[in-house]
Amino acid sequence: MILGALIIIIPIIILYYYRTGLNKPLAIAFLRMIVQLSLVGLYLEYIFDLNSILVNIAWAVLMILAAAYTIVERVELQLKYFFLPILIGIIVGIIVNGSVFAFLLVGSDSFFDARYIIPIMGMLIGNSLNSAIIGVRSFFKKLSSDIERYRYYLMCGATRNEALFQFISEAMQDAFSPTIASTATIGLIWLPGMMTGQILGGSYPITAIKFQIMIIITIFVGSVITLFISLNLSKRFVFDEYDMFDRSIYRVKK
Repeated sequence: MILGALIIIIPIIILYYYRTGLNKPLAIAFLRMIVQLSLVGLYLEYIFDLNSILVNIAWAVLMILAAAYTIVERVELQLKYFFLPILIGIIVGIIVNGSVFAFLLVGSDSFFDARYIIPIMGMLIGNSLNSAIIGVRSFFKKLSSDIERYRYYLMCGATRNEALFQFISEAMQDAFSPTIASTATIGLIWLPGMMTGQILGGSYPITAIKFQIMIIITIFVGSVITLFISLNLSKRFVFDEYDMFDRSIYRVKK
């Protein structure tokens, strides 16, 4: 594994040559990934052996809280305003998808087993996190840089919700256009990791494909629900008492 990981030197050299400034964040990200996955491997063995419903649910809750915190931090927003709206968005998406898995796919008796709930919640939350970061960042960036368009809509008689409609629409496009494009090429250009892992583990291809189809659908549904709720709950904190964009919502960099 160590020898295989040395291939990371290639992008390091390229990024350094073009002075991107990404090598330090890259090194930190990959070191964190290695440490975190190693620790996960150690304590998941214990969690799987224990297989306590309360512990499994607590672990899922911890993942949800970490995801909401990460989204707010990555978009550099004030935690006190936006943590709860984004947390609610994630929770609703998880409840909808969790219900599908619990009652239709896995079964309510088995769903809370550690070998089901932890990896499934990890996939759902992780993919929702990526889309939410892109969408929330796009929404606030477009609104702050094109505030005149928002004011123009208001001057034309639009309500705040009507004036924000196009900004939310564009944020949705930025968040989900790559996902839709990559989904259209599944099976033609690339095979998803979960399906590949199941096949390598000995599952029949058709069984792996059925599971993968439902995973992709539920991930997309959860991502859309999470971003939709997060943006609609967050927009109430964006403006000051004069209905102007409040730049104090951004976290001050130290």
